[in-house]
Amino acid sequence: MPYKQAILPYLHNTDAHTSKIGACNTVVRGQEGKLYGFNTDVAGVLRPLEQRLTIENAKVLVLGAGGAARAAVFGLKERGAEVWILNRTSAKAQKLARQSKAHAIKRPDLRKIAFDVIINATPVGMGNTRDCPLKDPEIQARVVFDMVYDPVETHLLQVARAKGIAVIPGIEMFVQQAARQFEIWTGKPAPAPDMLRAVTIALQDRAAAQKQPKA
Repeated sequence: MPYKQAILPYLHNTDAHTSKIGACNTVVRGQEGKLYGFNTDVAGVLRPLEQRLTIENAKVLVLGAGGAARAAVFGLKERGAEVWILNRTSAKAQKLARQSKAHAIKRPDLRKIAFDVIINATPVGMGNTRDCPLKDPEIQARVVFDMVYDPVETHLLQVARAKGIAVIPGIEMFVQQAARQFEIWTGKPAPAPDMLRAVTIALQDRAAAQKQPKA
């Protein structure tokens, strides 16, 4: 981010996800010097969700229409989910909905559908626990997945937890998309649990450092 789309003209070949989504977050340089593009955001979205529910036929609300949202929408559609897209700019939501055969939705219509999953694929909430992409009463689902990973506990997740909704913190997507990158780059299984522990400790240390009074 923010070069997931800008990199595309420089790639010699891409995987199917990159071609379909129109965004690349992983590049491999071949022995001949050619660049090959992959999109691992799809794995970052699907793997944590698959641990909580059956994706096929699930009703999913995706917030946003950028690169991360595109990965979520196309990945979910590929697995048979029913997907609705809400974006601040409705034209972008409508365009993505047409491309992915999903549905665009306007904010006043949110309460007309009982969603199984809400996914925040916007940066709203990054760096603080006050901003939230939805109003508190709009946060209704079986699972809430916030792609924002810093802070670990966003306002969106706090409200969801208080309502008894299962939550997926952004740190899980961060680790799972990185695990897929590890597999692509090394050809070996990724040590995902160790990666999760390392990221968690790093974020905790950074949060503690930020609370320290400045000299």
